[in-house]
Amino acid sequence: MRALVVVLMVLGLVVGGIPLLGVLIDVMTSSDDNNIVYQGAYAPLTNVQMSRDYESSLNLYFDSQSNASRNWFILASFPFLGAGLGALTAALMGRRGWRLTRA
Repeated sequence: MRALVVVLMVLGLVVGGIPLLGVLIDVMTSSDDNNIVYQGAYAPLTNVQMSRDYESSLNLYFDSQSNASRNWFILASFPFLGAGLGALTAALMGRRGWRLTRA
């Protein structure tokens, strides 16, 4: 039963690490926003009215950007959650009679 727990725990760790790996690849390959220089004729829009829908969508966007550190913590916990679920599944399978044996 111990071998079954270890195998499924490692498999859960690997599968849980896939989203973290995808985000890390995205962060490493995305271009920096600091290199972009705007050269248009923009003037600050003061006293311009906007619809309530647009205002609420802007507020949602900026609110979601402020939770970046919490999102990284949740994303970093996926491999450990996968390993825990793999170990739990293996323990339940071991109780039911599943065994890993060499043929």
